[in-house]
Amino acid sequence: MLAGLIIATAEIDGENGLCAELPVAGQALIEHQARLVASAGADHIVVLVERLPAGLLAAIDRLKRDGLTVDIARSVEDAADRIHPDERLIVVADSLVADRATVDLMAGQSGVSVLVVPDTPENARWERIDANARWGGLAMLDGALLRRTAAMLGDWDLQSTLLRRAVQSGAVYVDAPAGKTPALLAIVEDRETAAAVDDALASRAAHVATGLPDRFIFTFIARLAAPHAMRAMVAPTWFRGGAVGLTLAGAACFAAGWLWAGLVALLLAGPVDAVGRHIAALSWRAPAEGQRWDRMRLAGSAVAVLLLGRLLADAGGGWGCWALAIVLIGLMAAIADHRRLFSGPPERPEWLAEPDGLIWLFLPFAMAGATTVGMGAMAAYAFASLLKTFRLAAGMRA
Repeated sequence: MLAGLIIATAEIDGENGLCAELPVAGQALIEHQARLVASAGADHIVVLVERLPAGLLAAIDRLKRDGLTVDIARSVEDAADRIHPDERLIVVADSLVADRATVDLMAGQSGVSVLVVPDTPENARWERIDANARWGGLAMLDGALLRRTAAMLGDWDLQSTLLRRAVQSGAVYVDAPAGKTPALLAIVEDRETAAAVDDALASRAAHVATGLPDRFIFTFIARLAAPHAMRAMVAPTWFRGGAVGLTLAGAACFAAGWLWAGLVALLLAGPVDAVGRHIAALSWRAPAEGQRWDRMRLAGSAVAVLLLGRLLADAGGGWGCWALAIVLIGLMAAIADHRRLFSGPPERPEWLAEPDGLIWLFLPFAMAGATTVGMGAMAAYAFASLLKTFRLAAGMRA
């Protein structure tokens, strides 16, 4: 069993509030920390606070609504009582932001260990451990060590004392990742630092590209838009829901006979959805939430394709447009169902058909006035993608 202990007592520089309330990745810092620890395998999380302002309480309530087990401890003794002595415990320093790879690195440690960064001038704000290393803000302990520390703490600071006890017990020093992809570690004590962290997070590859448009167009847009959205604490749900709304708006335009208005709505849905997925990945939202939005958008896309087929049929394309639309919907449903049954291939080729790729394929045909040919091209693309999906899934089972 793995538990998490997040210390949330530091005050914002120059403000009457806790650093844990500062916005990071479109949510309160405490939410980002808790979701990250939970994604690394923590079954329950204890948040140690000295006071509980409304903003922090609201953030913890949101975590609980999303299914995370979060307990509030108002004292060190209370925190120790909520963690079993035999439980492995990942400790998150006050106001720390870390990346997933670094948290996973620490969660994978079997014994008492502490994350360390070099003792260099740029790391001067991190707590010194010895002449060569400073603490990187993460530690892997056990419940028994926490209880022993709580029993002798007195008026001392828990975070520093717990670190010293871990080092004295022979903790393994784990170097923070460096090299081509260095660890993202920061202590967020003010709004300026929070904004800088948002920029650093948004620049990293977060969401998995769903197709070629997402890979070459939408990801760039998402990285530009995400920092502004996160600073405004706009939840990814608004973007995911907006993409579904645009998809349905496109379907409504096709129903009204407005081809180009519908196409524009569908083209806009892609980048809007990508921003939402990017923020959701950076803020470690539950995968089930994203899958729910994916299904809703796929259903909306099916309605849009059907109404597009009707529009083109009424415009002179004949029953063939109806048939192509129905075939296309069936192919996309088969691809989605096949990937669901076999959990999807581990390395899905980016060229496989998905709603955004299909609408971007249709665009040049619409501009050339060859809309019926465009419907056929989309169906052929989806059929080729289905065959590839069959082969990938068969290879997984072999």
